Order: sequence, then C-alpha cells, then structure tokens
Amino acid sequence: MENLQIAESSLFEEETSEESTAESNAKFRRELKAMLFGFGDVKNPHDATVELLNQIVVDYIISVAKFGQSLDPRKKLTLQSMFYMTQHDIPKFERIKELLKMQEELKKAKKNFDNPI
Repeated sequence: MENLQIAESSLFEEETSEESTAESNAKFRRELKAMLFGFGDVKNPHDATVELLNQIVVDYIISVAKFGQSLDPRKKLTLQSMFYMTQHDIPKFERIKELLKMQEELKKAKKNFDNPI
C-alpha cells in the first residue's frame, strides 16, 4: 500500500465559498442529469427521477460518513477510516488516492497563482 503525503487536517476542511445551499443543490442536480444522460437516459430526465437519484446518493454518502465516523474513537471522519472502509475495494481505494493527489496539486497551483514570484 502506497503511503500518501497528504495533510489530513486539510482533507475535510470546509470550502470557503459564497455558494448557497440552494445553489449547491441545483448544481448537484445538474450534474446528476448529465450523469444520467451519459449513462444512456434522455437529455432532460423527469424531475422525479433526478429527485430519487439525489436522495439515494445523499443517503449513501451519509451512511458511509456515519460508518467512517464510528470507526474513530473521537467520532470524526478521518482519512484512515476512509482508507480502511475501501481497502478491499481496489477501484474505490485507488480513486480516493487519485482525488487526494489532485486536491493537493490544485492547492499548490492555487497557492502559486495567488503568490506570483
């Protein structure tokens, strides 16, 4: 198992964004519609379909997060608990590592952009 050099403290920080919850939900729903279309559904799926898929995804994320929290004595969702939960699911494990690497690269790029030489 490869050792990642990622600061866990920065992993679950809240994004500083002006985006409201309603705007965030609308963006998520647009992305779900695009995913449905990408998997062969019609371009504009029925609102009930998007709502059902949204509820399924949100419920799944909540259940995974709660399980991850239950693995930590402080009841926090940690990087170690995420790795533990996905250690036997290689595609998910590799995707988590890939996303963490991209997150670090984006932070470095943003820092370099904000602080020109």
